[in-house]
Amino acid sequence: MARMLSVIAGLAVTLAAGPSTAGRAAEVRYDGAMLAPGLVADRTHHARHAGVVTANGGQVVSLSEGGERFLRFPPGSCPAPPCPQAVVQPAASQALTPLEGTGRFSFGAAVRLTSAPPSGAGMNVWQYGLAGPGHGQWKLQVDDGYASCRWSDGTAVVLLPARAYRLAVGRWHLVRCARLSRTLFEIRVLDRATRALIVPPVHTVAPMGRIRPHGLPTIGGKRVRPDQTDAQTDQFRGDLDDVHFRRE
Repeated sequence: MARMLSVIAGLAVTLAAGPSTAGRAAEVRYDGAMLAPGLVADRTHHARHAGVVTANGGQVVSLSEGGERFLRFPPGSCPAPPCPQAVVQPAASQALTPLEGTGRFSFGAAVRLTSAPPSGAGMNVWQYGLAGPGHGQWKLQVDDGYASCRWSDGTAVVLLPARAYRLAVGRWHLVRCARLSRTLFEIRVLDRATRALIVPPVHTVAPMGRIRPHGLPTIGGKRVRPDQTDAQTDQFRGDLDDVHFRRE
């Protein structure tokens, strides 16, 4: 069993900001670069770099393809322990909370499945906060290969799936979740190469109070627990790039 949390304090590195959408600057953007083993680079001017937590030989590695870097998480699936596990943990929790808890915000990632997704386990891409009564949360997941977004103020819950399309294995997809107003929510699934919509955007209108998650945000899973399986940790297995969050 191995468990690692890499935190490098006082690191003075200035990185060029990644591209924004419609002129809006991202609060964080992880585009596959790593500053050191176990430290994922935030490509915005905020430099909110993220540590890596692992167990049972799992790891997050930075790979290159066509001159572009991306993050690879432990492949395959694991229905019985010990399971290779790895998540990325940004340290910027306050920056990942909507303004006043009610402001507009969006989050998303480029996602590529490297094998058929397991049907008996979830796969979390990007989340802050846990599910359940009293827990604020925003979340992007690709359970069984279907992208969906979840928001909760601790009482009201919006779960918005893009059920018309199952992510094709081996193909890059851009998935974006957005709260466009206090009551309007949206999910988009696009082709990464062309930026064209694969399916029409899905919207829903629902009342929602202040979204104020607690704890630590995570990328690539819900948590790391050496004695648990994918069904309990929601470990993502595949490739991620351009993992971002914006407040508007």
